[in-house]
Amino acid sequence: MFIYVVHLTVMHRPDLQGIVMPAIYEIYPYYFYNTDVIRSITYKKLYDPKFGFYSNGKYNVVYANYTQSYPVDYYNSFYSEEIISYFTEDIGLNSFYYYFMMDYPFILGGDKFGLTKDRRGELYWYMHQTLLARYNLEPAGVALPAQDWLLSLLSYWNGVPFKSRDYNYMTSDESYIKVDWINSWETKIRQIIEAGYYIMEDGSRINLRLPESVEFFGNLLNSNIDAVDANYAGYIEVFSRLLLSGNDFNAYKVWPSALMQFETSLRDPRVLPAVRAFSWTCTTTSSASCRATTYDGLNFNGVIIKDVAFEKLVTYFDLFDADVSNVLPMQTTDKYFDSAVLARQQRLNHKPFSYTMNVMSEYTGKAIVRMLLGPKFDRFLDLQFYKKYFVEIDQYLVDITAGKNSIVRNSRDFYRSAKDRTTYTELYKKTMLGFNGQEKFVLDMSEAHCGFPDRLILPKGWTNGMPMQFYFIITPYTAKPTYEQNVEYYDKSFSCGVGSGMRYYDTFPMGYPFDRVINFSYFYTKNMYFKDVLIYHSDEMKMNQTF
Repeated sequence: MFIYVVHLTVMHRPDLQGIVMPAIYEIYPYYFYNTDVIRSITYKKLYDPKFGFYSNGKYNVVYANYTQSYPVDYYNSFYSEEIISYFTEDIGLNSFYYYFMMDYPFILGGDKFGLTKDRRGELYWYMHQTLLARYNLEPAGVALPAQDWLLSLLSYWNGVPFKSRDYNYMTSDESYIKVDWINSWETKIRQIIEAGYYIMEDGSRINLRLPESVEFFGNLLNSNIDAVDANYAGYIEVFSRLLLSGNDFNAYKVWPSALMQFETSLRDPRVLPAVRAFSWTCTTTSSASCRATTYDGLNFNGVIIKDVAFEKLVTYFDLFDADVSNVLPMQTTDKYFDSAVLARQQRLNHKPFSYTMNVMSEYTGKAIVRMLLGPKFDRFLDLQFYKKYFVEIDQYLVDITAGKNSIVRNSRDFYRSAKDRTTYTELYKKTMLGFNGQEKFVLDMSEAHCGFPDRLILPKGWTNGMPMQFYFIITPYTAKPTYEQNVEYYDKSFSCGVGSGMRYYDTFPMGYPFDRVINFSYFYTKNMYFKDVLIYHSDEMKMNQTF
């Protein structure tokens, strides 16, 4: 709770901007590394006389594997969530989800924080949709059956393991009344979607047939402060987490599972299917009630994408070190760096790549380029069906001139991604060197915490190439209305601009143009382009090898 409150305070108080906190997986490694890793660290500290801090020594490194390395069901392990544990247990992905929930906590809102300027309800909905779509892009993600059990290998700081779910988990008889509560809240939401309006307490109606109504539903599902009437749908997310965790609704005796912590939620195989079962149905119902995007809303007169050429796309596993010294039992911090320890883990990554887009234009001015990644099937499927699997990975502003334009873009510059955080060891080293006058001290060493992990932009490829497709669309740029804000401009490399209203280039719906039902009589315009690609995987380093 203390760590939660400190993060909220530092992230939402303007007078604390510039304060750099270590990554959450270094502050509290218990939520990101399995119990065997924690035990190895404490064992070395207690029993290894050679254990200490060496710049390149082997005694300050503990190797961390994923849950797949410890299968509990050899017969069905290939068909379980463990096969993609490299994705669901990635420390970057789980910290990304944690920071998102810290940026837009349900307990904060109103005019004071200005979170509605960022379309927080729509962003909440869209972020979960994006996570689900990205999960399904993994080679085995979309084919995995629903898994009701969970064997968590995590433990809390006091040694108590995370609560697990048994095979064929069934809700207890005492909890069935809570199931009725959740079903009734869900029914209420579906009813107002089908009705197309919501009646306020004063008798006024909110039209839910408009594209911006997704903001209303997102706030309602999140039960946040900015919801029009949070009591109408109850606390559906909180109660669903409790129910799926296998916990009784008891205020005095709770055994938290992975679902009960934002840092570990994505490890639970039930969380994303639960989103899929409810969110996709609501999205389909609400988007069907809105009209399809018009031809003028898709077309960009005079702009034609002729071709897009990609460099070779390659994924691989590399070693990543994180400072997990916080798990060491210490009576004093005077000799902290005499016993620093790093957790070394193989994580999915990709080689940096560039693409070149050739555009013919009769238009001169600014435009917005959107780039989405989606699956390529071995049979004909309706785009109406599989558009939900597309993930927007980049969006950027570009200057177009009349005639031929060649737009070159590198994956390092993608707008929605962020690089790995600097370790606490490096931050401390830079601070002390600056303090001692040995190098120039950087006043603000802030790093963006809100971007999707850069190393997970591409799904794990195949040795012989996994077919995928990119989708591009160019739309005209129109200046957004200005908002009152603390800073007029922010750099996405170190700031997230939460509450500024300036996180988006335009006012198009999130997920555009796949946010609505597609009218195929005019959908395919010349300012959009589908590009088939192959994603290769290099097996130079075997995943989950034993060190």
